[in-house]
Amino acid sequence: MRRRLEDGDAAGQVHILEMVTLFWLFFMTATFILQLKVPDPTSPASDGILDLAAEDAYNSLAGAAPEDTNYSSRLSELLATEEADMVCQNMLDALRSSIRGNCWLAIDSGSLEPYGSVSKPEGRSLTIHHLVHENTNSWTVSLQVWHTGGSS
Repeated sequence: MRRRLEDGDAAGQVHILEMVTLFWLFFMTATFILQLKVPDPTSPASDGILDLAAEDAYNSLAGAAPEDTNYSSRLSELLATEEADMVCQNMLDALRSSIRGNCWLAIDSGSLEPYGSVSKPEGRSLTIHHLVHENTNSWTVSLQVWHTGGSS
């Protein structure tokens, strides 16, 4: 009988060690998970601000009256007279000071080419694209914008 009691004590000690080990494993796992740094999702308002800023910059030329009445807008006029740098620079100048951007243009099936001053995006950016048809040409106008300093 004495021999069986000692076996029971040994099994009890093993069980206690198992429980301590499981508790320690659970505690360390929870500590690890709580220390993970998960970034906050970008606010939809941030993307909305960028989208509105890009559309406003585009509309500053697309909605402006042309100097030559043969064109539908100042944008169409500048594109038709192949003043691509002026198109992009005017749109980039229309952005508010807290937002920077890049402008690309493509004619017909050509590839997009950067015009105006070109910068490297700082953080998240948003790009809008518009198709402008003037005479026999179709222009793709793309404007990429981001918050100054890369903030969201």
